[in-house]
Parts: sequence; C-alpha cells; structure tokens
Amino acid sequence: MKKLFARSTAVVLSLALLLTSCGGGATATSMHLKKTEGTVAVSDSEGKTVSPRKDLGLYSGYGVETQAKSYAWIDLDKVKLTKLDAESQIEIGKEGKNLEIDVISGELFFNVTEPLDDDETMDIVTSTMIVGIRGTCGWVGEDTAALLEGTVSVTAGDQTVTVNAGEMAVLMEDGTLEVKPFTVNDVPAFVVEEISDDSDLAQAVLDATGLNIPAYSMASYEELLSTLENVVYSELIDFEQDGSPELLVISLDFSRKSATDVGVDYIGIYRNGLDGTQYLVRVGSNMHGRGNYSLVESNGKLFVRRYAESESGHGAFIEYFGSTVQSDGGNESWGIADNLQVSFKADGSLDHFWVRGPEGHYGMSSGVVSEYEAIVNKYIKVRDLVIYEGENVTIVEP
Repeated sequence: MKKLFARSTAVVLSLALLLTSCGGGATATSMHLKKTEGTVAVSDSEGKTVSPRKDLGLYSGYGVETQAKSYAWIDLDKVKLTKLDAESQIEIGKEGKNLEIDVISGELFFNVTEPLDDDETMDIVTSTMIVGIRGTCGWVGEDTAALLEGTVSVTAGDQTVTVNAGEMAVLMEDGTLEVKPFTVNDVPAFVVEEISDDSDLAQAVLDATGLNIPAYSMASYEELLSTLENVVYSELIDFEQDGSPELLVISLDFSRKSATDVGVDYIGIYRNGLDGTQYLVRVGSNMHGRGNYSLVESNGKLFVRRYAESESGHGAFIEYFGSTVQSDGGNESWGIADNLQVSFKADGSLDHFWVRGPEGHYGMSSGVVSEYEAIVNKYIKVRDLVIYEGENVTIVEP
C-alpha cells in the first residue's frame, strides 16, 4: 500500500453542520475495522502490513485500501460510521479527540448518528476539500460532498453556500463551487446498498429528500442488467409520471441479421416492487435498414416510440410502448399502446397503413391521412434515445 498523508491546500471546502440527522450516539475517540468484503489491506503508521480482522483498532497513521469489488466498514465507537468503496484508499490521523480520515482515492460513505461533543472533531479530507463532520449522513468523493440528511454551510475560498439534504456540493474545473440537487441515479451503488440494508435509514432519507433510493435507483437494477445481453441503452424513466420511475432497457442484437433485416432489437420496461423486479414490457422485433427510438408523451404519460424503416424507404413500422391504462397497474396493464404498419408512395406521401391499438387489430383504407395523423400526432416527441443505420448506432445523451 502506498502511504500518503498529505493535504492539498489549493482548494479547501469546509462544511459546518446546521442540522443533525441519522439518530444514535457516537464520539470521535476510537475507530475499529468492523468488517471487510473481498480484498482489503491494512497498514500501520510505519507502513507495515496488519492482518484485517473484525474490530481491529485503527490508530493514527493507519491506512486501509480496498481492491476491485471489495469494501471495508469502519465503526466509530461501535456505531457504524463509514464504508469505503471498492478501489478506494484512506489514511487515518488522530490526535486526542481530533480525528481525520484522508480519502486518498475513491469514495467514502459516512453516517454520524449524533453530533460530536464540543471538544471532539472529525474531518473527512480529500485532495481538494475538507468536510467537517459533526452529525450528518452522505458520501464524499474527490470533488463532491453529497448529503442524504441535514443542512450544511459550504465554504470554498471566498464562496459560501448552503447545502440541504438531497443536494451535492461539486467543485468545478474552474474552481467554482456549485450546489445542485442529485437524483437516485447519482447515488453510488455502494451507498445504495447501505441504505437498502437499513430500513430506518431508508425511511429517514425518504423523509429528508423524497427519494426512495432502495427502489428507485439505477444501482438497484445492477443485478438485472448483468443478466441482459447486447444492451445499448438503459435509463430510469417515470413513464406513469407518478413519482415511481421504471427502468427502460434497449438491446440491439446484430448477430441475428437476415437477408431483409440488420438484426433484432429488444425493448424492456421493468419495475422494482415488494416481490422484486418485474417486467412490464419485454418484446423483440426485427430491425430494418434504419430506425430510431425516442421518448414521447401522450395524455400526461411517457412512451417509447420505436420506428423501423426499410432500406427502400417505402415501408415502416411505428410502435409505442408503455402503460396502456390510466392507472399504475402491473405488467398486464403495460404493452403496445399503438402499432402501425405504414406504406409510403415514391414521393414520400402516405399510401396506406394498418394499426393495432389496445382495443384490438383493425385496418385503415388507403389515403385516410387524417386518421393516420390523429394517431401519430397524439404522441408528442420529448427527445431521441437511440438512432441506428445498419450497424452504426448513435446514443443520444439526455
């Protein structure tokens, strides 16, 4: 383990707590390695290796380092205080009741459950910032300090801002300090795991931020995503606009091409629930010469629009995936809202089309442009997601 115990003073970010959170009790007098997972190294103040074990005392000059897919939990006087993320390294400095954790690399979750005594201090330090902890909950990276509960005053140089629960202070490249809200997607997976394992903490975070992090975060779908193949796009989208987002997954499989198709696509919409993850939409279709996927809105709900066009340009399929009802039902209430098979004339005008809606399958005669437009115009485009032409794929950033 490379031993470092230095602080960059180019930019100092200090947080003075205004409100406390995450109830319990602690003092900054001692630290112990509570448990480890994977490969974790510990060294003493002389750089000598110390075998990790439960309740190992950590003293001034000690270092802890985690490898890939490895984590370390550290208690503060028997109350869980921090969790070191994978591929992270810290070093501890302690003088009397003054405790300092230097985050040399990676990220650290902290949960101090009660304000420290007046004669105690605890700082989390990175190469660019100092976070003064007295009683709050959140995580720290090199240039970021995010709060799950509490309110803090943040100072960087001559800049002073207030950060509330659900917000993060970010040190920008130009040295300015920016405060902005974070979403469930911004919460690191190793933090999501801690919140998911503690129902009281999850409720406290929900009360403070309005974020149901265990259920509505990209990290909570990591296991599902690891089982899916050929994924080119995934995003949390609140299709029902009810505050409970679903996971959209788009997969493109070019290995299954044919004489008329460039491959097969798969569209899946999933939701976390009490019984685990369930699929609401999971369909596959042939990919024609070119096509795109976009997010559209209709009647206050969001849908995925799938457009696939033949290489000749004279035929296309247009499908709208999402909830087909006005209540937030299960997968029986989700599917294809409208499915159109379209034929165009050589000049690009409409020749004829067939449509299958939630009510069943029926056809339209040629030339009924107004009825065709009545269907496609009820979906208002929000933004593009994925565009392909042959095997050339473009992911459109939100």
